[in-house]
Amino acid sequence: MANIKDVAKEAGVSVTTVSRVMNDRGYISEKTRKKVYDAMEKIGYHPNELAKNFFRQKTNIIGLILPDISISFYAEETKYIEEHLYKNGYKLMLCNAYNSKEREKEYINMLQRNKVDGIIIGSHTLEIEDYLKIDMPIVALDRYLGENIPIVSADHIQGGILAANHLINCGCKNVVQFAGTSVLNSSANKRHISFEKVMNDSNVNVHTIEMELNTFSKEQNLHYIDYMFNSYKDIDGVFATDNMAILVIKECYKRGIDIPKDLKIVGYDGTESSELFIPTLTTIKQPIKEICIDAVNKLIKLINNENISLESNHTV
Repeated sequence: MANIKDVAKEAGVSVTTVSRVMNDRGYISEKTRKKVYDAMEKIGYHPNELAKNFFRQKTNIIGLILPDISISFYAEETKYIEEHLYKNGYKLMLCNAYNSKEREKEYINMLQRNKVDGIIIGSHTLEIEDYLKIDMPIVALDRYLGENIPIVSADHIQGGILAANHLINCGCKNVVQFAGTSVLNSSANKRHISFEKVMNDSNVNVHTIEMELNTFSKEQNLHYIDYMFNSYKDIDGVFATDNMAILVIKECYKRGIDIPKDLKIVGYDGTESSELFIPTLTTIKQPIKEICIDAVNKLIKLINNENISLESNHTV
């Protein structure tokens, strides 16, 4: 296997010169630089990027930790984050925490050991104190992690208002909303609060089914849907994330419930996959691409020690 000495011999320069070319240190003429690169290509030498970047104290790699990338919303976030990182000269190291506290801790430790330049965190299994111990730039997606950690999210308050008004305009009088756990300090909780307030102000009955932390599996969600139909016999409206809303629609067909005659459903997220469902799901669309671009831009500014705003809410 070729090494740096072989490159120096082939290029007719010193090992020090090859090292300076590889690490872009000091003045090197274009002629010499070309000789070194030509030699590397000729003998098939590939520099150890990890070692080189460790010397530079910069890897141009960003870690992304998400709860479960099999969920369409997180898959889209991954797509847009990777795309915008690549445009800015960074590579993505994707970590699927899969709703596991132990797994998330292991990924955070791995990212720190590998000297990534920063982390975008969309998972939420750990305590805030755990995130504050991370000694590198961090940007959070949809969750408050500490007063000095930037958070990027949609305007969930407006999202809840839009969903409520839609169901009210459809004539709903008795609705159910599926909400994440209130234990978690998440921006998403704001949409459920605003949804309930608008419903109460319009004298519409609203029942909130609060799901456990990190409930993503189809089996778990079907359990909550079954509970809804068994507990609230006269509901005429449902508000839920796209994935959950689609499961509700499928369950309605099994139970002989006519949509939208008997039950109106409005989703939340507006992922590309939701557009493929028939009948088309009425949904509040989060600006996923804009959120991801903003998160990447904030992280890059943090890496470059630039000032940024700590909170961003994007219009739904």
